[in-house]
Amino acid sequence: MMDDRGQVGVVVAILVVTLIVAVLVIIQVNYVPKWMKEREAEHMDLVVNQFAGLKYSLDLQAMERSSSPLTNSITLGSKEMPYFVTSRAFGSLQILSNTASNFSISISGDGMRAMFNNTSSNISYVLSISSFELYIWNLQPGDTYNVSFATASISARVEEFINESFCKIILTVINETNVLYNQSVAVGIERGGSYTVNLLNNDYKFSTKILPYLSTPFNITFNTSSNGSFLLGCMQYRQQNVFISYSFGTIKYEADNAYFVDQKYIYEGGAVILSQETGNTILLPPSVYVSNVSRTLNMTLIDIVGIAGKTGATGYGTYSIRTNFSLYITYNFIMDSLAINITSNYYSAWKKFLDDRFNESGITYQVTEGNGYVVFNFSNITFSLNIAKIYAQIGPGWVR
Repeated sequence: MMDDRGQVGVVVAILVVTLIVAVLVIIQVNYVPKWMKEREAEHMDLVVNQFAGLKYSLDLQAMERSSSPLTNSITLGSKEMPYFVTSRAFGSLQILSNTASNFSISISGDGMRAMFNNTSSNISYVLSISSFELYIWNLQPGDTYNVSFATASISARVEEFINESFCKIILTVINETNVLYNQSVAVGIERGGSYTVNLLNNDYKFSTKILPYLSTPFNITFNTSSNGSFLLGCMQYRQQNVFISYSFGTIKYEADNAYFVDQKYIYEGGAVILSQETGNTILLPPSVYVSNVSRTLNMTLIDIVGIAGKTGATGYGTYSIRTNFSLYITYNFIMDSLAINITSNYYSAWKKFLDDRFNESGITYQVTEGNGYVVFNFSNITFSLNIAKIYAQIGPGWVR
């Protein structure tokens, strides 16, 4: 009986061990891969949220043009599961230069480009005014100096002050039929002397009550006496054959997953793009405004410039990305014909996003695509391209 009981105990032990092994094998083969796939999928969701935070910071810096650095974190890889045979996921994070990213935009066509101009003559197609003065080099009573806009005017007249040896300058600013300013701006100036009036002085109301509300582009007409002139610094549309090309740096995260599909997340020009075997798509769009009513298209794109020696990280862990605003460039055009050529490894995502945006607006356009590029063609359109240049580095340290 003792031998029989001993044999039964051994058999029971073997069966228990066999059962445990069988359960572990079932878990290892059937459930662990599913759990690990879910874990890696959750990590990809985390990376998406982290890229969303990064995009928000970069958009904020571009909008505010703030020199204060901001820091965001990106997590590379996910942990293996304890007690089971699993593989750890890894990742890589890179800041790609404008020569390595293969992302660029070129603008071409016929039309007018906004350019800076200094003038004292009649001028058309003015976009903005940066300086505006009346310079009188020979003060003589009776002289008048007039400038007119579509719905507003400024006039200055020189009169005697006390006696014929001295003069005063009276400035009048009118918006439509409303007199906003009508006072002396200088008194007791010697006859034959010189004087400069800064017409953008807030006290004269032109810069605060008229200029911000002028419909652009606008025309300016001058009518002055021979003893002085208006001095204008402005952005003006000028006729020319347009061609501009700009290459951008980008930020790229690449996952090396063991169970879930490998994915890439790319911050490109202000967009966050998901790239995987099945295709590419823009998850978070760049700043694009389009109106069919006004025939206007505005695009704001962001150029990432990496700091040498701090442009990459690989493996596992959480790494910081510090960014700092550097420069903002604006190109303004009124185009008879416009071609926007976007070159990108993910051009199909750009095509899909812009197709949807343009179709929603109702604006008319034509699109063609090739190997690695997509071209959008428009006619009779006002186009603005804004480019923000932002420095970035991976890891701690100062961002210059």
